[in-house]
Amino acid sequence: MIVTGNRYMKHILLSTTGASPQVLTETLYAIHQSGRPFPAEVFVITTANAKPELMNGLFRDGHLQALKDEYQLPDFMFDEDHIWLIEDDAGNYLQDAKSVDDQTFMADFITRKVYELTQNDDIAIHASLAGGRKTMAFYFGYAMSLFGREQDVLSHVFVDDDYEFVRDFWYPTKDTRWVAGQFGQREVDTKNAQVRLVEIPFVRMRESVSPTLIDSMSSHAAQKI
Repeated sequence: MIVTGNRYMKHILLSTTGASPQVLTETLYAIHQSGRPFPAEVFVITTANAKPELMNGLFRDGHLQALKDEYQLPDFMFDEDHIWLIEDDAGNYLQDAKSVDDQTFMADFITRKVYELTQNDDIAIHASLAGGRKTMAFYFGYAMSLFGREQDVLSHVFVDDDYEFVRDFWYPTKDTRWVAGQFGQREVDTKNAQVRLVEIPFVRMRESVSPTLIDSMSSHAAQKI
């Protein structure tokens, strides 16, 4: 936490992920390397079919702990309870969000979660839209435009071309570590990877949004809890 004015400001990372959960470790690495405020808590929005790969890579295979240890990251809260699975209006988890109806549920869910988090003035959101389907990133971006405050930021991470879609690349290591490259082709050294965090400017419309819309969003969110 950092002190802003007369109160503590808690930084959280809110990230979307899909078939490539590596974006989460890449983002944490990039935030740490950039010197930006490091999150005290991390939340992930994803679909039911993407969760097992996320859990396996981060926890079972130990890539998250390896990143923490190698770069001595500040302590932060993140466990299975911090993984939010997108739901339909009946509370069923979406599997892959390919149908037209699924897109509506995804948009509603992401918007609701951003709304809920932005109701707390004592937190600052670092929203990473690097993971998940393109529609997921779009919904995330417009939700941040609707509800994002001055203290909130939106970002994307970029990885060198040789390391995109590389299954065993999770972050740049300090020492040489050879892994199979894209589609199992020539090996690449994870030490040589470059990960860049790019902050995305966005229009903050919160002060221009009708209070009626804010109230309706509040009621809609309460009904979903």
